[in-house]
Amino acid sequence: MHDPDHPEIVRLRAELDSAWKGVVGLGSLDGPHRDRVVADLHTAVPDAAGRAARTAGREAVVAEIRRFADLDVAGSDPSWPAAGVWADVLETARQAACGMDEPVH
Repeated sequence: MHDPDHPEIVRLRAELDSAWKGVVGLGSLDGPHRDRVVADLHTAVPDAAGRAARTAGREAVVAEIRRFADLDVAGSDPSWPAAGVWADVLETARQAACGMDEPVH
């Protein structure tokens, strides 16, 4: 069992929470601004996951990412694929935690 109060897990949780809130609200932004925010999410969240995995352990980070995978993005703009972007952000975070050589689950 991992420590959910480990400082890096707490930081990762905050990063994931912020990213989720951002993804839900991105549909209202115009294309270039939205693209910039999505690119930032694809960098910031995996960076946090990689750091957390080095100190708190891969299993703890993957467990935290899986918790966030169950969050609904239904409140987002219906014309924008928030669910797909959210899944991509979480997958890049999982890869950063596990390393690129690990199989994708």
